[in-house]
Amino acid sequence: MRAFLLYITKHAIAERSERIKEQSIGSEVLGRRPNYDPAEDNIVRVRAHELRQRLEKYFATDGIDEPFIITVPKGSYIPEFHARAAADSLVAPAPIAEPATPAVEVKAAEPKPERRLPRWLWVTAPVLAIVAIAAIALLSRSASQAKRVIDGPVQNAAIQDFWGQFFAHPEEDLRVVTADTGFALWQDLSGKDLNLGDYLSRKYLELPDDKIREVAVRRATSPADLAISLQLAGLARDFGGRINEQYARDLVARTFQKGNIVVIGSHRSNPWIEIFEPHLNFVVERDATTGAPFFRNKSPLPTEAPTYMIPAMLDANGAEQKEIESYGVVSLLKGCNGHDLVVLLEGLNMEATEAAGEVVTNPQRLGTMLRSIGHQPGKAVAPFEALIKLTSMPGGYANSQVIAYRVGTSASCGTR
Repeated sequence: MRAFLLYITKHAIAERSERIKEQSIGSEVLGRRPNYDPAEDNIVRVRAHELRQRLEKYFATDGIDEPFIITVPKGSYIPEFHARAAADSLVAPAPIAEPATPAVEVKAAEPKPERRLPRWLWVTAPVLAIVAIAAIALLSRSASQAKRVIDGPVQNAAIQDFWGQFFAHPEEDLRVVTADTGFALWQDLSGKDLNLGDYLSRKYLELPDDKIREVAVRRATSPADLAISLQLAGLARDFGGRINEQYARDLVARTFQKGNIVVIGSHRSNPWIEIFEPHLNFVVERDATTGAPFFRNKSPLPTEAPTYMIPAMLDANGAEQKEIESYGVVSLLKGCNGHDLVVLLEGLNMEATEAAGEVVTNPQRLGTMLRSIGHQPGKAVAPFEALIKLTSMPGGYANSQVIAYRVGTSASCGTR
């Protein structure tokens, strides 16, 4: 559903409505063969029907205060964007008949032709940048334009305990650092592991292989980062604050010397994580033989494993169509100056990163995690690391739970 929405909105924003066709959506988003017959396989109509229902429910409930509404009119897959005031005053036209959704199980995806590289390697900057920039800018503008008045404190105790310390002052800024997917893709394609020094020097952009350099140069981020940023924007608004979303490639070291920060992604896609890793127990590494990413447990307790790994080359092996066990880590640290706070949200795949983000923004999930690590309600949450296990599946995840944690983590930049 996320991929469907991103696909149609980014093409609509780019004024490429000719790409928003049933055949294109089926083959480019839902994994059907390019020459599949929509008359025999109604997967796009089924998913579009579900997407309309979800959008309608969201803007009537959790998104009731959103200043803009996204709709997908029946009989079309081209999204429409309305200011809420205008949308609320619209007289709905007579609905266009939509093919009835049959009460049968949707056919399993047909086998895909072999490909030499993972599908996600070809996600380009325009795809994510257009949607991400538009969505983040829209939310940032709406936060200031709406001038929403908060009636009393945030109601949920877990949210208050965790995030209240980030927004101790009116109109507090929260810097959100999104990952540099191009940097991670460059490492996967080249088979090299680079560090923060390599990232800052930009020497990896000077290699002679034009195709690999083209991947690294592009400014792309993950849909999971976009989803987390949107959630954080809403949460900051509830506290009377705002987010300042920044791309990893645009930062300098002094960025981390002042202010509260959320960093999304492992050091392979967001190498700024590296400055905190000496003080972390769970760190992301890569198997030198298989390329599989894993969390290394520096000091395993008797009931813990030394590593937590997922399969290598997920897309190339078709594992993105299967359920797998994956892992993410949520860390709350003291900042480089010893006063401000830093949140690290890491995952071994996109679904795990998204799960880590939802754990700290969803009141119920956050409350469950805080109970798991022994937090006492009513107090500011102390620094910690929590390793999360989840079931990763196509387009989402389930069954996330804390399986290991450490309390009392601290950080001090530049002491490697």
